[in-house]
Amino acid sequence: MRYLLAKGNPSRPLQPLGDVISWDDCTGNRLHPTEKPVSVLLPLIQTYSAAQGTVLDPFSGSGSSLVAAKMLGRSYLGIELDAKYYALAIRRLANRELGNR
Repeated sequence: MRYLLAKGNPSRPLQPLGDVISWDDCTGNRLHPTEKPVSVLLPLIQTYSAAQGTVLDPFSGSGSSLVAAKMLGRSYLGIELDAKYYALAIRRLANRELGNR
């Protein structure tokens, strides 16, 4: 499920994504129980956020969405309750680990 929360009246994307996204690149959930591949998040963030916008993930887990936002040059804000996953996300971002893991 995806939500687009934006201030004002943002224009619709010129090429919106379909309702079903092929998920060939499985993470194996090595870092988090509900881990998503960065490759799946990249087109979502690129399509539905402005280049100068900020990506908010209120349940950021291992930080895959934040890594994708960083790869696209977006600002990002992640919120994570579990200290273990918070530390993992910080490490991924600091180490510039920008792959699918």
